[in-house]
Amino acid sequence: MRAMFDAGRLLVISPHLDDGALGCGLLLTAAANARVVTVYTGMPGKPVSTKWDKGCGFEDSDAAMRARLAEDARAMALLGVEAGHLGFLDSQYGPLPGRERLAKALARVIDDYAPDVVALPLGLHHCDHERVREAALLLLPQRPRLLWLGYEDELYRYREGVLQRVLGRLARRRIHATPVECASRGDPERKRLAIAAYASQLRAIGVNAPAAGIDAVERYWWLDHGRMASGTAMPGGEDEG
Repeated sequence: MRAMFDAGRLLVISPHLDDGALGCGLLLTAAANARVVTVYTGMPGKPVSTKWDKGCGFEDSDAAMRARLAEDARAMALLGVEAGHLGFLDSQYGPLPGRERLAKALARVIDDYAPDVVALPLGLHHCDHERVREAALLLLPQRPRLLWLGYEDELYRYREGVLQRVLGRLARRRIHATPVECASRGDPERKRLAIAAYASQLRAIGVNAPAAGIDAVERYWWLDHGRMASGTAMPGGEDEG
């Protein structure tokens, strides 16, 4: 039996500008209403030059973030979703926000948007993604009526053993992860166009923009904080025989 869910009113938590489209582009186009909130969208107080930004073709952080925000606006428009930015600095620009501080910011977004479904990165690799996962998981037991999904971080999920390692860590914390599928099929062409809008990022990671994200099957995991043993059904979900 396959566990199915309705994307409904969807909130996708994206660590960086592009992660939401890469990991959940199809899901976003399948939702009745959708918003992507991106965590690391801040600029340092003074421009800095990093190896990553130079690899993307930018002289400094200001030029990089201005371009990335413009790319994100185009991508979100192509997906037909709302976009929100939390304005925190990622690790290349400074210390990451603490889990509790980030969780409070995410809680405000959730309470304001009132989604049916929240999709967070599993944080398979990279400290920026891991911090977002840990902050979001602080909210999971506080809002049990929501359907919480973990999505596999695109590109990182192909690293050997990373998915199993993260799922094991979740299980030890009594957070059960069950594979689920969206009842509605998304639009691959809109996802392809949206991903292609992130031209500077794709250049740095060596991804072919026309083909980016098309062949990759998005995978989601229902995250449940210890309730499966009692037979609690997935919120808003159904089983398909």
